[in-house]
Amino acid sequence: MNHTRNPGTAKHEMRSRRKTPQKIKENALPVPRALILAIFLFWGIPNAHAQRFEITPFFGARFGGKVDLTQHADFMKIRSSSNYGVISDVSFFRHWQGEFMWSRQPTSLSAHNPNDQTFTYLTKMNLDTYQFGLVYQFRGPRAKLRPFLVFGVGFPHYGVAAINGKKPFAGSLGGGVKYYFTRNLGIRVDTRWLATETSFKETDLCSYGYYYIPEPCPVNNSANQGQVNVGLIFRFK
Repeated sequence: MNHTRNPGTAKHEMRSRRKTPQKIKENALPVPRALILAIFLFWGIPNAHAQRFEITPFFGARFGGKVDLTQHADFMKIRSSSNYGVISDVSFFRHWQGEFMWSRQPTSLSAHNPNDQTFTYLTKMNLDTYQFGLVYQFRGPRAKLRPFLVFGVGFPHYGVAAINGKKPFAGSLGGGVKYYFTRNLGIRVDTRWLATETSFKETDLCSYGYYYIPEPCPVNNSANQGQVNVGLIFRFK
C-alpha cells in the first residue's frame, strides 16, 4: 500500500514540534529561582504580621587603635574621639534581627617616634565603617527590657588613601541592652570590639610555591578599637 503525505501537513507538524519546546522554555521558571521564591513566600507569609523594623541614630565614643607601617617598623596612632551613625534592624524570628550599621569617627593620625616615645600630628581623618550583622535578643518581643548580643562583618573606609588595605575588612562583636518606653520608642546602649584592616604588607612567609620555594604572603595590618554608643530607637510594625 502506498502512503502519501500532504506536504502542507508535514510542514505544519514540523513547525509545531519546533514551537513546543520554545514555549516551555519561556514559561518555565529555573529550578533555583523557583526554590528561592518558594522559600521566601512560605517564610514571609506566616511571619509578616510579626516583623518589626527599627531605626536607631546613635552617638558615642570610639577609643584605641593603631596603624602599623610595616611588620617590624613603627606605627601611627588613631586618636580616641567621638563617633556617630545609624543602625537599622529587621526582626525575622522571635529573638533574631538582621542589622546594618554605618558609623563615622572624626579623628586624626599621629606618628609615633620610637626614640623618645612621642607622637607627631600628621592629619585629620574620617573613619567610616559599614557592617551587616545578626542580633540575638533575650526575653520576649513584648518585654520592655531586652539585653542582646551582636555580631557584624563589613568593610571600613579610612579618609587617608594610603591606609586603606587592598582587601579591606571590618568585624565587630559586642552586646548591650534595649529599653522601650512605648511600643514605638526606646533607647539602646551597646558596646563593641571592632577590628578593621588597614595598611598592606607582603613581608610574611605563609605559603610555598612550586619546588617548595617560599613566597611572600599579602597581609593587611589591622586596627583594634572599642566603641560605646547610646541611641534612640524608633520602632515600626
